Amino acid sequence: MTTPQDVEELLAKAKASTREQKYDSAAAQYREVLTLDERNVAAHEGIAAIAFLGKDYDVAIEHFKRVTLIDPRRAQALINLGAVYNRKEDYNNAVQTLRKALAKDRKSPEAYYNLGIAHRGLKQWSMAVSAYKEAIRLKPEMAEAYQNLANVFVEMGNTHQAILHYQRALDIRPDFDRAIRGLERARNAKKVSDEAISPFGRLVDMDKVKKVGETTDVRQLTDQERYEDRVAVHTHAKDTQQAGQAVLDLLQSQLEPRLNEFTRAFNQSRDPHGYWTEFESLTESMQALANLVDEFEKETDRLRDHEREMSEGPQTPSGSK
Repeated sequence: MTTPQDVEELLAKAKASTREQKYDSAAAQYREVLTLDERNVAAHEGIAAIAFLGKDYDVAIEHFKRVTLIDPRRAQALINLGAVYNRKEDYNNAVQTLRKALAKDRKSPEAYYNLGIAHRGLKQWSMAVSAYKEAIRLKPEMAEAYQNLANVFVEMGNTHQAILHYQRALDIRPDFDRAIRGLERARNAKKVSDEAISPFGRLVDMDKVKKVGETTDVRQLTDQERYEDRVAVHTHAKDTQQAGQAVLDLLQSQLEPRLNEFTRAFNQSRDPHGYWTEFESLTESMQALANLVDEFEKETDRLRDHEREMSEGPQTPSGSK
């Protein structure tokens, strides 16, 4: 007669085999556990993890799915399942699965990190940025999230932000090889971009030119200041454009669909709890939109501040000489 102690002993052996990288033995021992207890979560997770390492993603998916059915309250199996879908490059299923995980655990940095990978795979850059930033907010020491966020900024053409986030990844892990190589590529790309910017100043707005004989308060720029002005305007304008595009992307790809889902669930359910998941998802999207709008406003403020400084010169604090 099989006892719980027999199952625990087999599990202990399987875990020891896994630590020793004897994966075939470990998988066989986990399967033996399942012959004794087919609903054993640890055995299913063990087999799935070994299959994932061996790139047998279909087997990994099968067993992670079993865990979600055995214990539907747990978010971890859904997060792992989403990671496997990402590895298979099945990004749509990854997004759907990870959204379900976040409905169960909204404070999981791993869920947001994997969601960032999925959105990046779908070339949904602004969504990827939001997901990675949330992972970083929840787990500031996650160097991989900074590095992957930097990769997204490279793909968006924002080398300034890419360099900043590669450096933050290296602040956490100075020997992070992928971040080191990414930082070098981003710096080279920024150098090429800067060299391509014309060193000449901007054209005059003829509507604002004063009549001959009138004095003007326009500050004369040196050649170096003109060049720096062009670089700064180019950078600020690009960042502002990307921030605005991120707002539009979120409205189209997330907020509108979630609003429709919530409306449909609200109309069809008589139980207030029946549409709670859709409400939480909608709330999450609204918060993400508020964050993106705030970022857009900051970018436009930076552009206006730069324009004012170039026109009036650096401001001296009141009372100083």
